[in-house]
Amino acid sequence: MTAPSHSITHLTTVHQPFDPRIFYKQLASLRDAGFDTHLIAPHDRTEQVQGISIHALPQSTARWRRIALHPTAFRMAQALNADLYQVHDPELLPVAFLLREATGARIVYDMHENYRAKGPIWGRALRTLERWAFRWVDHVLIAEASYRSIVEDGPVSSTYIPNYFRPIGDARLGAPATAGHTPTRLLYTGTLSASRGLRTMVGLAARIQRAGRPETINLVGICRYEQQREWAQAQIQEENLRGILSRVGWDTYVPPSTMPPHYRRADVGLALFEPHPNHRGSIPTKFYEYLHYGLPLICSDIPRWRRFVERHACGAVVPPGEPAAVLDVLDEWRAHPERYRERAERARAAASRYRWKPVGQRLATLYRQVLNEKVTGASVTG
Repeated sequence: MTAPSHSITHLTTVHQPFDPRIFYKQLASLRDAGFDTHLIAPHDRTEQVQGISIHALPQSTARWRRIALHPTAFRMAQALNADLYQVHDPELLPVAFLLREATGARIVYDMHENYRAKGPIWGRALRTLERWAFRWVDHVLIAEASYRSIVEDGPVSSTYIPNYFRPIGDARLGAPATAGHTPTRLLYTGTLSASRGLRTMVGLAARIQRAGRPETINLVGICRYEQQREWAQAQIQEENLRGILSRVGWDTYVPPSTMPPHYRRADVGLALFEPHPNHRGSIPTKFYEYLHYGLPLICSDIPRWRRFVERHACGAVVPPGEPAAVLDVLDEWRAHPERYRERAERARAAASRYRWKPVGQRLATLYRQVLNEKVTGASVTG
């Protein structure tokens, strides 16, 4: 007779239920490892998807409305009586503390961002919450190696769980770049905002249009900021950019399972972010996705990103906010197509270093350690 599987519940009021890190990577790996997996998240219905039970919270983007959902999230989580709860938002840490007191369950906190960059008031409040939680949570997961400095002086153990690539949907590769091929199809995937390069990419499209160049830009993702969408739409209309700049999603979340065809149709992956503190300390997940599909990167010259690109020789870096520099790179690759092809080959070769599967196995092992500590008192190494 086999022992019953441990029940695991993840909670978020901020992220989509099908957030790649939460649903397709962490929960899917835990499900594959034999855990009974649940997710409490904003969604339009309660359902079971791919063996993971989703318990729906009302959907809201306003922070105060999300916080008003905390009592409901607590009651739903307590009713599940899980062996371990994992929270993905610092504002949910008080809920996690109450669950710990009410159920005796283990608590894991997944640190997705460096919240010092959220501003002097909100950022300081979130950092204070985290420092308080480090005294009683059982383990902290960090999404970026640079976050180690946040937890290394505290009393809590931690583990680096990088957001590496896991195929979602039809992840077949496109054809490798051929001799003489020049890149014209530029792709950006993920959340869109000014800090993530929206203004720069609109400016790049305008330069392409004015010069009668062959490049096109495909933006695949949601822009959650209405004023920024309105600004971009006005620029697209004023500059007549519809033939240059296509948008998928825009005001609607794009499911990860629908993304692969966009990668296979592209030649270059863009990440023209502004040098925001959160960006300087992290590697965007899209880097790993671009590599998988053999797309050379053109990204902002941020020190950590420059080191990544130079280590793998998989693209080029350009000054943030300078679309003309992107065109200079494309002109070089057009004049020397062998340089573009070499970077595409190196991108595809580097992709194997950034696969999720061993990370998911590490996560499942960590969960077993944390849960065994509850029973046997075994130590957890971070």
